Amino acid sequence: MTGDLVRILTDDLKLPAERLTDDASLDHAGFDSLAVVELSVLLTDRYGIDISDSDIRDAATLGRLDLLITSKRNGR
Repeated sequence: MTGDLVRILTDDLKLPAERLTDDASLDHAGFDSLAVVELSVLLTDRYGIDISDSDIRDAATLGRLDLLITSKRNGR
């Protein structure tokens, strides 16, 4: 995972760092429905990218979420 995502998850969403691995499911990492919404808003505010709540949930793992964010930031 990129450092940007790790910082958002630990600093802004207050998720436990020891659970943040590429293969961790969102549930295992500590996501709840509010965290999904907060992450969507943070990504729009900070990076100007639009990733819906359902896109985040569909990513299933933090590694896939990181790839989704990276591809959106790169305009793909």
